[in-house]
Amino acid sequence: MRTKPIVALDIDGTLGDYHGHFLRFAQDWIGKLMPDPEEINPGLRLHKFMGVSLRTYRECKLAYRQGGLKRFMPCYEGAAELTIAIRRAGAEVWICTTRPYLRLDSIDPDTREWLRRNRIWYDAILYGDDKYRELKRQAGPRVAGVLEDLPELWREAHRLFPHAYVLLRDQPYNRIAGGDTTIVFGIKDLAHAQEVLLDSVQQWKDEKRGNNGIQERPGAGRRVAK
Repeated sequence: MRTKPIVALDIDGTLGDYHGHFLRFAQDWIGKLMPDPEEINPGLRLHKFMGVSLRTYRECKLAYRQGGLKRFMPCYEGAAELTIAIRRAGAEVWICTTRPYLRLDSIDPDTREWLRRNRIWYDAILYGDDKYRELKRQAGPRVAGVLEDLPELWREAHRLFPHAYVLLRDQPYNRIAGGDTTIVFGIKDLAHAQEVLLDSVQQWKDEKRGNNGIQERPGAGRRVAK
């Protein structure tokens, strides 16, 4: 198993529609009209985009987690097919999420139930804000590809895995990526992600066999038109 490449996939905002689902919950929980999930968020922190205090946002997010809503967050089309294709190509799928494992008793079971319900194939799950540092520690040379929706975590993964395909899922809330949008590789949908990530697996295997030297990955230093 340790000779296989790894593709790391985020959950919230990448495989599932966390943003829209949370905003719909927040509108009912707070009792205030929330922005449309398709509205462009010009780099604001979410509570500011929502027009609420940080304290209210944190209380709302805690209620969302404790209420088990993550079990039925909408799954994006193509998520199951993406993970099945990656594993059939001879790679492992590692789910990497910033969800706070063991901070709330329901986080792990709710996450695993969501993955089961949506037929997401996976080999490992990493939790926490340091998920990519932990991925680097456990399996750095094996990481062939990463799919993430948050620009700050995309940048971190890009730094930690310079020879991997590190892709940013195109979302309305990440289109202004802290001034470095010229190097964001925008993935519109999971069918597009599947195509690119399968290439990453094949190239990792070719390099492992010594057929090719390390090459610059697609998307490094350029932006793909949306």
